[in-house]
Amino acid sequence: MTSVDRDIGALVVLDDRYELRTRLGTGAMGQVWQAYDRELRRPVAVKRIHPHHVPITGDRTAADELVERFRREARIVAGFRHPGLPVLYDAHLGNEVKDVYMVMEHVLGDTLECMLRNGLRLTEAQVVDIALQLCDILAHTHALPVIHRDLKPANIMVSPTGRITVIDFGVAATFKGAARTRQRLTRHGQVLGTVGYLAPEQLVQSGLIVPQTDLYAMGCILYELLTGEPPFIDELNAVLHDPPVPLAMLRPDVHPALEAVVTQALAKRQDERPPSARAVQDRLLTLRPGAEPAPATLVQSPGHGSGPAPIPERFGRAQDLFDDGDLGRALPAYTALAVEFAGADPQQADQAAQCRARAAQCRMGLGHLHEALEQFRDLVDELASVRPSSDPLLLEARLHTGTLLVTLGDHGAATNELTDLHQLLLSLPREHYRHELTVVTHHLNRIRRGYAG
Repeated sequence: MTSVDRDIGALVVLDDRYELRTRLGTGAMGQVWQAYDRELRRPVAVKRIHPHHVPITGDRTAADELVERFRREARIVAGFRHPGLPVLYDAHLGNEVKDVYMVMEHVLGDTLECMLRNGLRLTEAQVVDIALQLCDILAHTHALPVIHRDLKPANIMVSPTGRITVIDFGVAATFKGAARTRQRLTRHGQVLGTVGYLAPEQLVQSGLIVPQTDLYAMGCILYELLTGEPPFIDELNAVLHDPPVPLAMLRPDVHPALEAVVTQALAKRQDERPPSARAVQDRLLTLRPGAEPAPATLVQSPGHGSGPAPIPERFGRAQDLFDDGDLGRALPAYTALAVEFAGADPQQADQAAQCRARAAQCRMGLGHLHEALEQFRDLVDELASVRPSSDPLLLEARLHTGTLLVTLGDHGAATNELTDLHQLLLSLPREHYRHELTVVTHHLNRIRRGYAG
């Protein structure tokens, strides 16, 4: 047989090892099964691509896209090291839809969606406990950085002891491979996720997907846990423009500090939301008397040993960290190198500029948008005085500057920057700058139609 599975009566067995016993859940992309590992004699969970995605005709584009997305999810999950995230035991990542699957830890319990549907009513203390666990999980994933993009009650498992696990990273965004080489895995105009929990920038696709995107979804979940209803129910216009009904009107006994956290998380603009999951966690800990704030994550230098490694070696390590998506460690590495390169010979001055650009990209990917904008603007000012307008690094920094201005809602400055950049790109060889011209045109069109922000 060409497939990895075979039927034994009504039982499906993958690679003569994993028995698929009970279907636990089905989504648009995949199915999750309670299964049994014959070799290790333990229960597991198996995720497969939904059978209706198996191509019937010769058109394989959509199927190939799903397989690649599935592979990416497996590699993302393999990098997790947190008790609130699923453990990946095994994966079969072939080229055919029917031949790919993941074997993961079988998480006991029900989804928050199922519990809410069954009339779950939580105390404020229970909601705070769930929020604190979510913050700890998101702080871990965002440091990689991985953005879930589809956080909702259906993707949160609750064990009998109250421990939560975030599942289904099928549409997660990651910086692995770096922004300049990432493959687009969504079709133009496609909205990924469930509308009731999507941030405004996901609906209009004009903003950056950053950690604050997941914090918005968390705000929606906490709002629903406190009131019994999400702030918006599949209403695109309301998500984009309307504030939610104030929490205190629906639950008058809510603690003002908890209400403030949820309200800030639901801000339309990313820069008005909390700066990080860890910051939300620290604020929520004030609602638990005697609790100590979570310790800050220690960021180790890429170098080791008694003294610093040679600069070329450290520069290579920083680039490897950046390309692998480890922005939390790449940022201090690039920042230190930029200082060491500054004021040196022209070749090292060029490397200093590259390090500053990469450091700004790290900040952008980690959600520090204002700091990233300031760094890109400073870099543009300096490069413009010593390099031609067509310099690749200068063009890259200007493009990031315009994108950040759009994301932060400064449409006047964004229009000025992007219009000038658009005229410049039109004067350059089109085949070399097709991507940049497409991005600039996209942003300008969205600003003119009033959708950005």
